[in-house]
Amino acid sequence: MSVLSLNVSVLVLALLWILLLASLSVKREKVHTTEILDEKDEPLIDENAVSERHKPVNFGEWYELLENEHDKHTKIIFNPLWQRDFNEYTKFSDFCKDKGVSVIKEYNLDFQDRQSVIYFDDSILMPLLWNKGYNIKFVKGKSFTDLLKEVAPFTLILLSVKDDGSQALNHKWQEKLADYGVRKLTREFLHSSYINVIWKKGAKEYISLFEEVSDKAITKTISSGYKVKDFNMPIHLEVKSAGYNSGNVSSVKINGEEFSPNLRGMNIIMYDLIESKVRSVHRVDTFVSIFEDNTIYCAYPEEERK
Repeated sequence: MSVLSLNVSVLVLALLWILLLASLSVKREKVHTTEILDEKDEPLIDENAVSERHKPVNFGEWYELLENEHDKHTKIIFNPLWQRDFNEYTKFSDFCKDKGVSVIKEYNLDFQDRQSVIYFDDSILMPLLWNKGYNIKFVKGKSFTDLLKEVAPFTLILLSVKDDGSQALNHKWQEKLADYGVRKLTREFLHSSYINVIWKKGAKEYISLFEEVSDKAITKTISSGYKVKDFNMPIHLEVKSAGYNSGNVSSVKINGEEFSPNLRGMNIIMYDLIESKVRSVHRVDTFVSIFEDNTIYCAYPEEERK
């Protein structure tokens, strides 16, 4: 009888031990699953990612364009960033279907179809379209000089280049930008680092407090209270630029907080001196374009002059 009781006790203990091990295994699996979901919810930022402070997706100009200018051959190249605002993208996609406009992925483009009018708002597509024999024209958006011109007086304009910020700056644009304090960056500085801290003092008065271009990485720190060219810096500013061959990064920190989109070309932060806050963040991919992100372009076959 005692032996039977002992065997039952051993069996019960064995079952309890098995259940405990199973429970621990399930917990480990659940923890592992949670970690994977967290990684999906908060992906690591790569060089193509856009800062949350960067200009959001705006379909307004697309709606206006398609209401007034499109035909049965109109095609729009899908921009992956549109899905950052999935609800708005869904509405836009339905609108295009109603209009008979095709929204297609880049890899589904039929370059043998020379009748189609191709619209897009992702400047990274430009080299592909040029290589396929298309000309590209500006349709809707703002240029680098528009951004500098339209910002309010008493604004700090902080510029930092990643990769390259000069290839698209032909002589015409260099002359225009010089009026706004951008003077040292020219096409000869391909893949160079560049930073500029500009004080827009008045409606047409732009004072460059610090401008530098170099083949090496540039880092500039200006402490709060530092006086330069009759301007007292009200913030602690750290600006870094590293061109393609010297680190390939852009960083603009204001009081320790990062604001640069860290994208190819010119990263632009507008700091309102009156409100003491960042008013807006922009990126102009000056490697291929002089217009800011979300600008709409039209690509058409080289033989067709429009």
